[in-house]
Amino acid sequence: MTDPAFLFPGQLSETIGMGRDFFESDPESRRLFAWTSERCGRDLERILFEGPEEELHENLAAQAGVFLVSTLAARAAGRAGIAGAATAGYSLGNYAAMVACGGVSYEDALEVLIAVWRETERREIRGAMGAVIGARRDAVEAACARLREEGAPVWIGNVNASTQFILTGSEAGVSRALEGLRPRSLSVLPLSMRWPIHSELMRPVADAIAPLVSGLSSLRDPAVPYFGPEGARVDTGEEVRRLLATAFCFPTLWKDTFEALGGSGFRFFLEVGPGDMLTKMARWIDRTTRCEPAGSLEAIARAAVIVRAE
Repeated sequence: MTDPAFLFPGQLSETIGMGRDFFESDPESRRLFAWTSERCGRDLERILFEGPEEELHENLAAQAGVFLVSTLAARAAGRAGIAGAATAGYSLGNYAAMVACGGVSYEDALEVLIAVWRETERREIRGAMGAVIGARRDAVEAACARLREEGAPVWIGNVNASTQFILTGSEAGVSRALEGLRPRSLSVLPLSMRWPIHSELMRPVADAIAPLVSGLSSLRDPAVPYFGPEGARVDTGEEVRRLLATAFCFPTLWKDTFEALGGSGFRFFLEVGPGDMLTKMARWIDRTTRCEPAGSLEAIARAAVIVRAE
């Protein structure tokens, strides 16, 4: 049997109904739902199971919901006999990846997530994000640099694959970048995000939460390999602390992270959380690897059969 690496999805993977099977089948899951809802000031049971969509996609509900369901999926996988041989997270998914590798407690990671939301809202930081598919990276970088020089800040926020990128920054910067890149891309698509995540515009938030992160007591060296958003393995609790405090200000280099996992010998992956976004991305990056969804009890049961056969 080969233990897979666990991949944790990010925001926009949330769907109505996610996590219901964990909630209904396990008392500990219900307790974590209740505790997370209390800390967030959101009725996550109602929002995740009933919606409406606009409440589900509100930043705090979506982020806490994906983090919660991903953590419950990892715990359910463990009960099914599936151990994560390594962890990695896409953007928001790094919270769950850090918890699953033993680098930080769920409770402390949630406090950081809430603090980022609170300080972003308090400062009324707003922006936009958009996808660029089928473009050369140098062309995307050049377009963003040109717009920054013109006073319309925009950056590459996520590198999903060789020719797939998420832009982040000001509304004007992202809008102009998407229009400028449209003739040189297969497609461009504005996203529903209204925060400039993974950009320098989030730096005031990092400064504001620094005292909280510096005081966290649960930080530990990862017990299993954790591959962070910068595309490399993270070996110490202090590196985990740094990423908790600042990762939302810098790009998520998902392609590099996935390739670093592959270069370390990991070829079999489970997407531990809602949706199948990372399963699709795995095929874009390296078709010789295998990735299977594992975000529900049914999917975890199927994954357990595959794991035993590997």
